[in-house]
Amino acid sequence: MKMIEQSFCTVKKTLCPFCSFGCEFGIIFDDFGLKGIEYIHDGSSEGRLCPRGSAAVLYLDHPRRLSMPLKNGKVYDWQKITKELKKAFEHPKKVAVTFDRNITIEEYQSIVSFCEKAGVENIASTYFEPEAFLKQFLSKPFSIDSIGNANMIIVLGDPFNQSPMISQSLINWKLSNRNHRLVVIDSINSHTAVYASDFLRVKVGTEPLVFCALAREGLNGIDIPAVTGISASVIKDISQNFKNAAHGFIIAVLPFGHTYDALFLAESMARLSTFSGKQVVPFVEFSGFEGNQHFGSVVDLVKKKKIKHIINFGELFPYYYPQFHKNLKAVDMVSTSPLKFNTFTTLPGALNLEKSGTIFTTFGKKHIPGTITPASGVRTVDEILTLVSEVRGTGKSLKAPEMKIDTMERARKLIERSIQAKKKRSLTLIGEKIAYNFLGLFEKERMKMNPMDAHELGLLENDVVSVTSKDGEVDIVVKLTTDVAQGIVAVPPETPDIKGLFDFEIDSGVVNFIPTEVELCRKG
Repeated sequence: MKMIEQSFCTVKKTLCPFCSFGCEFGIIFDDFGLKGIEYIHDGSSEGRLCPRGSAAVLYLDHPRRLSMPLKNGKVYDWQKITKELKKAFEHPKKVAVTFDRNITIEEYQSIVSFCEKAGVENIASTYFEPEAFLKQFLSKPFSIDSIGNANMIIVLGDPFNQSPMISQSLINWKLSNRNHRLVVIDSINSHTAVYASDFLRVKVGTEPLVFCALAREGLNGIDIPAVTGISASVIKDISQNFKNAAHGFIIAVLPFGHTYDALFLAESMARLSTFSGKQVVPFVEFSGFEGNQHFGSVVDLVKKKKIKHIINFGELFPYYYPQFHKNLKAVDMVSTSPLKFNTFTTLPGALNLEKSGTIFTTFGKKHIPGTITPASGVRTVDEILTLVSEVRGTGKSLKAPEMKIDTMERARKLIERSIQAKKKRSLTLIGEKIAYNFLGLFEKERMKMNPMDAHELGLLENDVVSVTSKDGEVDIVVKLTTDVAQGIVAVPPETPDIKGLFDFEIDSGVVNFIPTEVELCRKG
């Protein structure tokens, strides 16, 4: 391995913003630019980084970094952009301002303040990842040292893949005492599940029902074991022992398109937390912010031709959710992005790595020091807002309309979804989260399939198949594994093409991406 000569380099310490672990590390520079990563052993992660943090240099200096505004794939002038933005904000009631991932708390506050002064009434989040529903649990910071004191831990999902930095602490805790009990709840046999004392392999999308049962919530008339695949005796035993455990908590990760009702799932975990007296500890890629309404309401206003302009700050919307493109044809769409895309008007935005500001983490708020100079041509949120108005301020946090949870109604709807008949030879596509697939920058996604399903379709390992849903079509390589049950295929939704396969629902204005029926056809 080639070593970097440190005597000719400068190391700038920073904070990894790619997930809620908030690891510290250094970026190495020399006279010619970026050179690599410095692992800081006295940092919060003790010198360890997951693939996202380790590849931060690649993300900072990616060939697709955007340095000039684009409109329909062609370079556009900043002066023209400024003129168009000012003209749009002359009629603020016809403008919606939205935001998703890759903004700091301070930038969010600047956006809210700007909207207040400009008279913009429609403000919404475009962060549609289901983990956004876990933000409520971030209000209580968590200490990694708490793991060592736990008697029993319940895990939703696969944090070993989604937030790998938790794996060492969790494994050490599990192996240090044979009485330590680790319960993993998921529809995929995951890396985390390998270390479980109890692996509750639920039927796809039925996790909320299991958590309600663990919390001893009455779901009259619903046969939980039949619907979820988990026996009543197992649920009763785990429920009782978790409540009686002196110390413990619930670790939660929520992949995209993995459950039918992310809001209900978050609510069911909250109820188990109340029942057991144990904290819910979320690990997310980003902690989303709220607007004064949900995005589904903005879509309705677009359909009624009351919204003519959408200005989005972040890096996901609208490019990573192509399902919405047809809903946005009637509006003038302007978005920030660190990467080049050939649709809509795109402004080159700085990465959180290149800013000074604060982000939410599982362990409380942490500060990004702003030691990394933004890439040439990119602009921060404040700099873009200044194009329209020099007036700056700090707005208060907004709150979208609260959704009422009718447990029985949502349970019945979830059951209908989980048992609905599928077309002949179709499969259910679900999402999973794997750190090294981050935004499709490092490795291409592969689709996991049960060997029995592959045999019926005449497929072999590494075959390329065309995956078709009502929303899109993608070619992808097959990986055969019994980690997924028959009738299920799983893929990391990290690129616009893959995300575009997933169907979504709008419930009281809230967008929820769900497991989706797909058909497969072998290529070649």
